[in-house]
This record gives sequence, C-alpha cells and structure tokens, in this order.
Amino acid sequence: MNKDVKKILVVDDEYFFCKILDKYLSRLGYAVIISMNGEQALEMIALEKPDLVTLDIRMPGVNGYDILEKLRLHQSPVKIVVISAIDTPEMEAQMKAAGASAVFLKPVELEEIGRVVKELIG
Repeated sequence: MNKDVKKILVVDDEYFFCKILDKYLSRLGYAVIISMNGEQALEMIALEKPDLVTLDIRMPGVNGYDILEKLRLHQSPVKIVVISAIDTPEMEAQMKAAGASAVFLKPVELEEIGRVVKELIG
C-alpha cells in the first residue's frame, strides 16, 4: 500500500452504514478498513495503525466510549470521529472530553464527514 495513502478504520455494528462510508471514503482516496465490533476494532487499531477512526458509540460488548477511553489511556495519536445516533445534550461534550476530534449525529451528510476527515488527516 502507498505510504502516502491515509488509512481510516470505520467502526460500526450496522453493516450498511459501514459499506456506505467505505465506498464514500474510498472514492475520496482513503484506504478503508471496517470493524463491526469494539473488540476487533481495538485489535485493528493496534495492528493497522490507522490515521483516523470513525466510531459508533452504541455497540454490543466493547462500545465506542470504551474504545475512546482505552485510546486516551494509551495516549494514541489516532484521530477519532464519533458518528452516533445517541442524541443527548451531554453526548457531544462527553465524547470530546474523552478525546473525539469531531462528533456527528446520525443520519449524517457524507460530505460533512469528508470535509472533517480532510481537515483532520489531509
């Protein structure tokens, strides 16, 4: 793989959302890896060293917040973009405090995600 190509890990337990994001981000020139659960996502972050992770919060087992906490504890340099259906007033503040660079509510505009990804990792 070309070292200049930025790598993005998409973490979400909704298969179709993963595929849509994969197709969109790949078209923008990013290398996309998909994980549909938190345990696998943590392994893939360690193994693949992505530049950015899009992260759902509500997943069975290890959830997105658990992943954020683990990454913060290990002082991981990876950028995190939370994409969640959890619509509470404190959710965005809580995710940013835990280390998220950006937070989006589902349904989300792909162009918005693309813009923020470009700002964060080029």
